[in-house]
Amino acid sequence: MTFILSITRTMPDLVTIDRNYPEWCTLNAADHISESLGKPLELPEAIADLLGEHWANSEEAEPNLLHLFKLITGADYQQVARDNTYNTENDLDSFYVWTVYADVDCPDWCWRRDVFVVVEVGSGGDPRYCAYAPARIYRLEDHCLGDSGFFDLVLGWWAEPIRESYDPMLIDRQNGRIGIGYSSHPYYELESLLYAKPIWSNKRQAFIGRFKDSPYPVTLMPHPPHYGG
Repeated sequence: MTFILSITRTMPDLVTIDRNYPEWCTLNAADHISESLGKPLELPEAIADLLGEHWANSEEAEPNLLHLFKLITGADYQQVARDNTYNTENDLDSFYVWTVYADVDCPDWCWRRDVFVVVEVGSGGDPRYCAYAPARIYRLEDHCLGDSGFFDLVLGWWAEPIRESYDPMLIDRQNGRIGIGYSSHPYYELESLLYAKPIWSNKRQAFIGRFKDSPYPVTLMPHPPHYGG
């Protein structure tokens, strides 16, 4: 009896493919953070110790972070957004709390350079009660959050025709609908367009499906967000 693993890592390590359950394909959270935000800042030991014991937005830690941001940039900063990815439709393999700090005169922090992003990764389980890793601080000095890919928390999907006679206009239209940005969750948009749930093909190393408005099958694969503008 041959045992075939149902989990595949690909692109590289950003996406984990579940061959049995395509809706369970996941985006690696750690890689997503590093691809969109870059490397975390090296923090002064005193601040690192505080973040090991307190939330970044706590009264113990946050004043020190704001002071650090002013030392780095010369500007006064404030917290402008904070959320847990658990509260949002996503394909991440783990959840985290993110907090954005922008200068106090910032009109639109999503498109502002030199914002700071704080990330605190959960250990699994119930996000209300689980432990979170010490915060890591990222500085977006040369690009903006809006085009970083950081807020794209789902996988897009891409269809390729198996037959050469496939209508290119049709494939382009469907790929537009199953990519990131058209709907809140591309996989369920994909499933709504198919005759049946896609199945894995070992021969093609991809999922196979058929769109309702086409007589021909296509290969289907998930893809990560686009990073870096």
